[in-house]
Amino acid sequence: MDTLLIVPLIKALQSLPAELVSLILFGACSIAILLLLRLFGANGLYLYNIVAVLASNIQVLRGAQFSMSAEPVALGTVVFATTYLCSDMLTEHYGKEAAKKGVWFCFAAQLLMTLLMIITIGHPPVPLEALGSPGTEHMPLAEQALSLLFTPSPRLLFASLLAFVISQFNDIWLFHWIGKLTEQRWLWFRTTVSSLVSALVDTIIFSLLSWVILAPQPISLSVIIFTYILGTFVMRVLVNLLSTPVMYLSYLFKPLRPAYV
Repeated sequence: MDTLLIVPLIKALQSLPAELVSLILFGACSIAILLLLRLFGANGLYLYNIVAVLASNIQVLRGAQFSMSAEPVALGTVVFATTYLCSDMLTEHYGKEAAKKGVWFCFAAQLLMTLLMIITIGHPPVPLEALGSPGTEHMPLAEQALSLLFTPSPRLLFASLLAFVISQFNDIWLFHWIGKLTEQRWLWFRTTVSSLVSALVDTIIFSLLSWVILAPQPISLSVIIFTYILGTFVMRVLVNLLSTPVMYLSYLFKPLRPAYV
């Protein structure tokens, strides 16, 4: 009964092409960003970015088959790419320092989430003799799922956090620098260039650290470039192009009174 509405919705989405579902996901992200901006100003954008970073770290474990790729593609790219859009909005409407604060909020949230879940998973498992009690049938499966989702590889965690901070600060700096260069004109150009360059920086740093520099068995550079870098970057380019109209709409959704930053 609890899943009466959710399961049919999931099945309906699964009947659609993966590209269309990703487009729906981007639409949901865009609506959430604009509504949170309208209701809470900069704090709403902080909230979105924290949730988006945590969600994308979980989504990356789920794959989907896209028509443009012969191999399954890890999800999480769409939601994570929208964090650059939020950083650009923060820089545009509230200044560079406000955007930098948002990066550190996300960084702290990732560390805190990891710590809390490691301690949670560290609890002793429920004894087998107690699993017959009502309401305990799901516990072994839930324990396996939580361990899979939230037991981080130190190598991947370090690479992810470092790539995130560097790419986000690069996005803020580049968006601000192009704004000064163009006298705050060409919003579409500032958004597109800063987000694309920063997404590429994130992908390169994470891929090289995870699969080459820190990997016990390094992957060849050709695989890194064509599978891990270019494979996900195409998706980020598409998300970036769709993000430009959302950036312009942010001027209509910005709160009428200044929000606390």
